[in-house]
Amino acid sequence: MLLDSIHTEHGYINRLLKLLGTKLKAIREGHEVNYQLIRDIVTYLQNQAEHCHHPKEDVIYHYFLRHYGEEQDILDLEAEHIELAKLTADFAETVDMILMDAVIPLDVFADKLNAFVNRQRQHLETEEKKVFPVIRRHFTAQDWAAVDEEYQDCLCDPLFGKEVSAQYRELANRLEPEH
Repeated sequence: MLLDSIHTEHGYINRLLKLLGTKLKAIREGHEVNYQLIRDIVTYLQNQAEHCHHPKEDVIYHYFLRHYGEEQDILDLEAEHIELAKLTADFAETVDMILMDAVIPLDVFADKLNAFVNRQRQHLETEEKKVFPVIRRHFTAQDWAAVDEEYQDCLCDPLFGKEVSAQYRELANRLEPEH
């Protein structure tokens, strides 16, 4: 079922956010961090969220709104996806500036990283705790078949798929195994 695959992807995103949280803690404690690794996480989130993950969710959300009427939490998600794309692009730009040796005070960077991680987590929590239960209550087997038919599957996940792309090998090695 499409919602199960989205839930699994949320688990992947949470693992990446946890890793960013450890980087935030290191920065605040005055330790060196690998900014390229942070950039790899942001690049992955940009590419996967904007091209695969959010479009998958949008198929379900639009279907729900067409067939079951307006639900405010679901109506808000499309705007949230746009907001998250902008937030991610802005944060990626900040990381790129650091990688190009621009001087950005560590406390400013830490605040941006913290805001980025917290907003991403808040979004996932809204979907998992508010939106998904509503969809599960309403959708029938026919609804799930219809959204599966409507969704065009993305290419293999370059980080959590069967093969890790060269771009994400270091990141994959840094991720803690799932328990």
